[in-house]
Amino acid sequence: MIILSHMTYTLRQPPIDLFGEVVITLDDLEAWVAAVSPLHLTDRMFDNYVRSYDVAGKVRWSKLRGDFEARTAVRRPIWNARLALGQIL
Repeated sequence: MIILSHMTYTLRQPPIDLFGEVVITLDDLEAWVAAVSPLHLTDRMFDNYVRSYDVAGKVRWSKLRGDFEARTAVRRPIWNARLALGQIL
């Protein structure tokens, strides 16, 4: 019997299911859009943004690299012309 009391291992399960596909949920897509482009969180703009910019592919690649949590943890402030102009005037 071997006891490994002084060694610790961190087992990190990859974000891949049994069939080799990366699991991407709607929550993952919303977290990505909220972190990258929060202006596009309305229903119509969200769907168009996800399709046009291949957000699912970006989330998949980010999960495979292991930096999805780090990328979605940073929330950028919403900036557009109206908000910027309101701050200036």
